[in-house]
Amino acid sequence: MKQSRFYIPLIILLLTFGSVIYLSGRSMPDVVDKRLANLPHTIETWKGDDFSLDQLVIDELDTDVSISRNYVDINDKHIVTLYIGYYGTKKGGRTAHNPNACYPSSGWRIMSDTGTTIADGHGAVNRMVVKRRGVSRIVYHWYQDGDKIIQSGIEQNINRFINKVRFNRNDGAFVRISIDGRTDGAEDVLIQFGRLIIPLIAENWPVEG
Repeated sequence: MKQSRFYIPLIILLLTFGSVIYLSGRSMPDVVDKRLANLPHTIETWKGDDFSLDQLVIDELDTDVSISRNYVDINDKHIVTLYIGYYGTKKGGRTAHNPNACYPSSGWRIMSDTGTTIADGHGAVNRMVVKRRGVSRIVYHWYQDGDKIIQSGIEQNINRFINKVRFNRNDGAFVRISIDGRTDGAEDVLIQFGRLIIPLIAENWPVEG
């Protein structure tokens, strides 16, 4: 009994050590096709227009692929703002920035911070309502790996570790969509747009090699 108590932790330690050596010996893949840059500007009735972030913000985010775009519904003029930051395996697959810190640092107050589901078959996403100077915005954000939706950073870290062991990759993207909370039917509009954008991100997922 005493010997088994000693050997089990030792075996786990050796397996962990061996895994670290094995993983560290494999070369890091490069992003060879930044396909997200081809995400369509026209999505059904939505027309997208790119906008630029401040260079300091770009440098701080340090993405492999970045998309900042306003989509306008040509029928009812709703505007949804999309941001995607993709990080390849060499950059660790995720951003160090979190909306829970970024919005308050920009003067927005977080009025609520919960979760919701955009579509059946996809995982939950984060839902925030933020407010600044009388303006409110509804914000959905999540991590994405191909067609897989991941709500929390902890879940993403687990997913990245599994991908690293199995496929020698742990790339990922941070996705945020938002809309003016004062817009009629804003929540339904945001959900509708989210259902359109999730599969398009998966279809245009970057290629590493």
